[in-house]
Amino acid sequence: ATGLTFLVILTSTSRLMCYYNSKAADRPAMGKFRVSDIDPDKCTHLIFGFSDIIENELVPTTVNDVQQYFGFNALKQSVSLKTKLCLYFYFCILTRFRTMAGSQKNREVFIQSVIRLLRAFNFDGLDVDWRYPAEEDKQRFTELCKELETAFVDEGTSSNQERLILAASVSAERSTIDAGYEVEEIAMHLDFINVLTFDFHGPWESVTAHHSPLFQGSQDTGDAIYSNTASALEYWRDQGAPEEKLNMGLGAFGRAFSLSSNSSAVGAPASGPGEEGCYTGEEGFWASYETCLYLDGVQNHFISDQKVPYATTENQWVGFDDTTSINTKINYLKANKFGGAFVWSLDLDDFRGEFCNQGKCPFVTQLHNLLVPGKSIIKISAPTTTTALPTTTTAAPTTTTASGSVVCSGPGHVPDPSDPQCYYNCDNFGVAHHTCCGGNLVFKNQVCSFP
Repeated sequence: ATGLTFLVILTSTSRLMCYYNSKAADRPAMGKFRVSDIDPDKCTHLIFGFSDIIENELVPTTVNDVQQYFGFNALKQSVSLKTKLCLYFYFCILTRFRTMAGSQKNREVFIQSVIRLLRAFNFDGLDVDWRYPAEEDKQRFTELCKELETAFVDEGTSSNQERLILAASVSAERSTIDAGYEVEEIAMHLDFINVLTFDFHGPWESVTAHHSPLFQGSQDTGDAIYSNTASALEYWRDQGAPEEKLNMGLGAFGRAFSLSSNSSAVGAPASGPGEEGCYTGEEGFWASYETCLYLDGVQNHFISDQKVPYATTENQWVGFDDTTSINTKINYLKANKFGGAFVWSLDLDDFRGEFCNQGKCPFVTQLHNLLVPGKSIIKISAPTTTTALPTTTTAAPTTTTASGSVVCSGPGHVPDPSDPQCYYNCDNFGVAHHTCCGGNLVFKNQVCSFP
């Protein structure tokens, strides 16, 4: 078999972690972003968002994600690129975390399922998005981090493979940090800590404010004096997290407000979220490329003490990051010797290069040039032989009737009663497409997972 050889030169130790939002593949028209749209040379780490937890086991969020896993990890043409799978404990599944983390037995079931899933699809590690901890979860999360690290070390040794990476994405709000994390303890077991230094403010509030300021603003009072990037990163460091493990979060999006008065300054009254993005479809949330559309011909402002821009027109107010604020944030990161940055998310950048007049992926490209400017990759042809991975096969579509073995009552997935590996994907027209899970996976609880 003919293998690949690469020359990779890194003159910077900084890292740039880039999230991929798998739901972006369902966006309309120019907003549709697939795995094939990812430029793997822009990032040192790629993170697939998201996965799920069912019956204490890590599983793909949807059956469609399984196919995306293969393409996602095939992007590792560079020996320096690492991929991770993210498990996001949003509000709706917090009870699942508490069930899983509440006993050593359940944690062990979860940990072994993590290792199986990551290895089966060639991921290099796990990112646990734990941004909404409650005080009652504090010690449970520490125990989980400790046991995950121990299991990853043991599995790497026994399998003679590189140890799986363990990272966590955590809150930047000081009150949440104090209540929900044993910072020094979890930092001992985590390889990286992604501090979510965006969405400090947003249209859920009654006045305008930038969602990701670098520093405290002159109008900030009370706990709001801590709601900024510098304060959050420094607090995590001061509580015992090594600075080299801490990553600054940057959002490739703007947070938009609808103004409710003639004032358009920082702190102006707002009646709610701004208009929805024409491709992302969420009120008050504009992808970087949607923000570029809005900025054409409007008035831009710069918040001098917070080092971030905003723009206004008519009754809309949007805070975002531009080339100047990104430069300032990365200069701060380097001056304080923090380990790197991460961006949410690749699909929100101008990945087609048709909106911002700055070429393809200007947001991520600027971060890459600032953080890993010495990266040089020589690509050669693909190998003549490859290691076989589990595959998903799709049979020709079949239309079912009331007398058929499968009846589609609406769009969704119906298990194949004759084969535990297979299921029927029912479309909007009542047509059932027969599909099977790859490898040794079986279809249960609406996803492909291990038996």
